[in-house]
Amino acid sequence: MLPPATTKAVRMPGVLGCGVLLCVLKMVLKSRGFGWTIGCIRRRVQAIPVSTVVSSEAVRASEYVVAMAGAFYPGRALCLEQSLLLYYLMRRQGIAVKYCQGVQFYPFAAHAWVEYLEEPISDVAEHVKLFTRMPDQLP
Repeated sequence: MLPPATTKAVRMPGVLGCGVLLCVLKMVLKSRGFGWTIGCIRRRVQAIPVSTVVSSEAVRASEYVVAMAGAFYPGRALCLEQSLLLYYLMRRQGIAVKYCQGVQFYPFAAHAWVEYLEEPISDVAEHVKLFTRMPDQLP
């Protein structure tokens, strides 16, 4: 259950700003690895209280900005990078989103997504149901 809520607007960088952040995130993942990156994000968001509730439309609009940055990103911005960035940007504002990972065993596939109020926002529910959820990595 969420603590007492205050409703406010979601502040997100634009598509270009998210693109720059995706580039930084990809470089950190490649140079430092997944474990270090998750640890860094965890340290930056764990002290921020989850007290802000926003409309699902505002959260989806924020996800759209990150998705557009991923679409225009040179090369490829995978679900991992986009989900980590979306989680980080939302949690820094105190919004109760959840970073999720899952695997599909045959044929093998891995996937990452973000949920808000128990609903996937960076993917569709039908696709997420194909994956067995892994333990939570982030608060």
